[in-house]
Amino acid sequence: MADLEENPEDGPGLISLNMKEFGSGTMSDPLRHAVGMRTAQDQYKMQMWNSFPSLFQNTIFHGEQDAEIKRLRSEGSIADRLAKVRDLKEEGNRALKSASSQTGGAVQGSPEAESATRREKEMLEQIRDLESSIAAKERELKEMRQQLKTLQAELQEEQVLRKRVLEKIDAPEEDPPSKKYLEEAIRSYEKAAGLLRYVICTRPDWKNDDGSYKGIEDEHLMVDESALAGETEDAKEAREMVTSCYLNIALASQKLQDFDQMRKACDEVLSKVNPESVKALYRRAQARISAVSALDTDRDAAIQDLLAAAKLAPQDKDVRALLAKLRAQKRQQETSDRSMFGGMFDRGEVVTNDPRQEGEKPKDVDWDLRDPKIQQMLDIRPGPGAYVN
Repeated sequence: MADLEENPEDGPGLISLNMKEFGSGTMSDPLRHAVGMRTAQDQYKMQMWNSFPSLFQNTIFHGEQDAEIKRLRSEGSIADRLAKVRDLKEEGNRALKSASSQTGGAVQGSPEAESATRREKEMLEQIRDLESSIAAKERELKEMRQQLKTLQAELQEEQVLRKRVLEKIDAPEEDPPSKKYLEEAIRSYEKAAGLLRYVICTRPDWKNDDGSYKGIEDEHLMVDESALAGETEDAKEAREMVTSCYLNIALASQKLQDFDQMRKACDEVLSKVNPESVKALYRRAQARISAVSALDTDRDAAIQDLLAAAKLAPQDKDVRALLAKLRAQKRQQETSDRSMFGGMFDRGEVVTNDPRQEGEKPKDVDWDLRDPKIQQMLDIRPGPGAYVN
């Protein structure tokens, strides 16, 4: 019988298993392989779902858990939904203000957390400097590697300490009041935006009897953005409200130091609602550079965001100030790099294949070896008749 060819459109299929390996160590856990196959198949069927940020994924659950939201989506007019959006947005604003009053408006959290974060950033900068020095100074490689190893161990300790400070592992009250207010604000903003732009599952039996949810597969998903379409006054207001809610989610995420969610909220504004939102560009730039693990490439991407924002709003002082700051940091880094690596290639002449960089080649000389003067210069004694043609 001819072998059946695998269709790549079918997604992940059966894993090729060597049955002789059962019990030998590599195949001693068939359940693990079965779970792996199921996970790969599920992920293939949920590619679109997994591409959604959590703020948009959650709209599918708001529509199931909140009867009023479900009713307004199916029966309410745009005007009815906008009225509810305003109420939910105001709830989010109150929660956001309550969080700010608990922290004094600070974005970065407690002083202990800020100190730990600064220490981590300092250590990461030192690590990058050491790694560059290792590449430039091979003679100090052994010593620098030892320093790097020590520093990485210290960094790991600092990260554990920071986690304990932020999560308050040892304290009975795990979350500060400000965190609860911020999470409440995000939920309100998600619900508000989710009345105008949301995703639903069209599969009737997608919930289990106990209320839990089955796998949400892409073929059963439907995104509804109809409230944002068109140039009517309601559509314009709907776009403004969704933009405002997403930007407030970004602000609350910044206060929670969840910079990944902050960036994704700004991405959603720029890619789905308003590609010319100056605030979204500015806050996305902030999100890119605020993470402890931020790299030079993140700074460069933030500069591009700020350049786009400055083009849209040339007089925005916040945009101009952050852009100037990041440009100065980049120049300083480039100067430092030139100072560190500038002498690496000055130890000898660089040979290239470009004749324009090699200088003029010596001209060919027609030596007459029968000339006594040439023979004397070359110190040769060919003897009589040795060079007769």
